[in-house]
Amino acid sequence: MKIPSFSKKRPAHTLLFVTEAKTFRIDVDKTGVMIDRPETITFKCLNTGMLSECVKFISENSRPLGRKVWLLYIRLTINVMSMPSMQVEGLDDAMVLQSLQFELEGLNGVPQQEQQFAYQLLSVKDEMSTYWVSQIEKIHFDETYNTIKKTGSRLAGILHPSGIPKSLKNWDSDNWLRFECWSLQLVALHYHFERGLEMKTFSFDERYWQSQLEHWFEAQGDVEHSETLLNNKIEVLPHTAVTVHLSDIEEIGNWLTIWANVLIESETPAVPILRYTSNVNTDLVLMASGGAVALAIVLIHVGWNLYQANYYTNEVDKLTKLEISINAARKSLGEVQEKSEKTKAKIEKLTQNAQVLPDTLKSTKERPATLLKMLARGRPENLLVETISTDKDDIKIGGICLDSISANQLATYLEKELKASGWVVSAPTKKSLSLFEEGGPWNFEIKLTDLGMSNFTEQSKN
Repeated sequence: MKIPSFSKKRPAHTLLFVTEAKTFRIDVDKTGVMIDRPETITFKCLNTGMLSECVKFISENSRPLGRKVWLLYIRLTINVMSMPSMQVEGLDDAMVLQSLQFELEGLNGVPQQEQQFAYQLLSVKDEMSTYWVSQIEKIHFDETYNTIKKTGSRLAGILHPSGIPKSLKNWDSDNWLRFECWSLQLVALHYHFERGLEMKTFSFDERYWQSQLEHWFEAQGDVEHSETLLNNKIEVLPHTAVTVHLSDIEEIGNWLTIWANVLIESETPAVPILRYTSNVNTDLVLMASGGAVALAIVLIHVGWNLYQANYYTNEVDKLTKLEISINAARKSLGEVQEKSEKTKAKIEKLTQNAQVLPDTLKSTKERPATLLKMLARGRPENLLVETISTDKDDIKIGGICLDSISANQLATYLEKELKASGWVVSAPTKKSLSLFEEGGPWNFEIKLTDLGMSNFTEQSKN
C-alpha cells in the first residue's frame, strides 16, 4: 500500500502529456511556474479507453497529483469544420454544439449521442464560420473524471496537445506559422493579428497529404516567423525558421510550461477543452426546494404523523443493515471468483508460451540471415548500406542515399517483411550532407526494435 506523502504541499496544477508509450508530467504553481523537474512515466495508452487506467497508474506510482489535472492526450479525436455563418448566427453555445454534432455525424457517420464535445471558434471568413472540435466517448471521459476525483484532485480538462495559440519561440509575434507533426496527423496553424488563428489538419493516411500541405503553405503568403514542432513522427515538410523536437524530457518540460501558461492565464483558453458539465437542472432544484418548504409546513400541522414516520424509519434501518450484509457476502464471493479467473488466465498464458517457445528459438536463430536477405532484396538502387550495429536490444542500419525517399522505401519494405521475425521498424532519420545543388546526399539510420517474447505469443494466437 502506498503511504501518502505529506512532506510537500500539493501543487496547484499537474499537466500530463499522454502518448501511446509514455506519459510526461510537470507540476506548476498557480502562476504557471514549473515545480521540480519534469517526470517520465512508462505506460501504454493506445486509446481513450485506457486513459482512466493511465491516470490511476500515475497516481499510484508518482508523487501526489495537483489540485487541478490537465490531460493532453495525443490520440484524442479532433476536427476542423466550417458551417455557414447564418446557420449559427444568434444561437447560444448549446445550440451551436448541437449543430456541430449534427454536421460531424453526417461527415463521419458515427453516432454522436454518446460523445463528449468541446469546440472553439477559429475564424469567420467569406460568410463561413470555422470551428476546432474535439471529442471523446462519454463513458471514457466519466471514468477518467471519477479516477482523478478519487485521488483528491479535479479534472480541469482533456485536450489534444496540438494548437498552442502562440508562437513557441517568438511569443510577441503577430504573424506566425507552425507545423506540428503528431503520430496520426499533421496540424498546420497560421496566426495573423487581423484574421485570427487559421488551422488545418492533414491525415498521414491520405495519399497526397504532402502536396495538399504545400498548396496550403503557399497560400499563406509572407509570415513574420515560422516553426516546426516534431514529436515522434519525422516527415519531409516545408522549411521553417525554427524546429522544436520533443526528443528529451527537458524540451518537453519547456513545451508543457508554455501550455500551462496558456491554460492558467485565462478561464476560457482559445482551445477546445473537454470539461465536466453538471446535468443538474436549476429549475428542478428550485422546484424541489419549494416542495421541501411546503412539506415542512404540512408536517408542522400534522405532528401526529411523526410517530408513524419514526416507526417506518426504524424498519428501513433494519432492512438497510440486512442489505449491507448481503452485499458484503456478494462482494466476497466476487473477489474469490475474480482471483480464480486471474489464476486461470495465468495458466493459459504459460501454456501458450510453452507451445510457442520452440518456434521462437528457431525464428531467433534465423533472424540475422533473414535481415541480410531482406536488405539485399529491398535495397533501392540509390541507397548504400554502410553499417549494421547493435544498441542493447535494437539494431541500427546506417548508410547513405542519393535521394530523400529511398530510405523511407527501404524502411517500409523491412517493416512488412520483418514483422513476423519480431522486429518493429522505426521511420528512418535522415541528415542532408548538402553536397549537391538540389540537396543531398543524405545520411540515414533505420532502427529495428526487438519486440521480444510477447510478439511471438501474439503471432501464435493469429
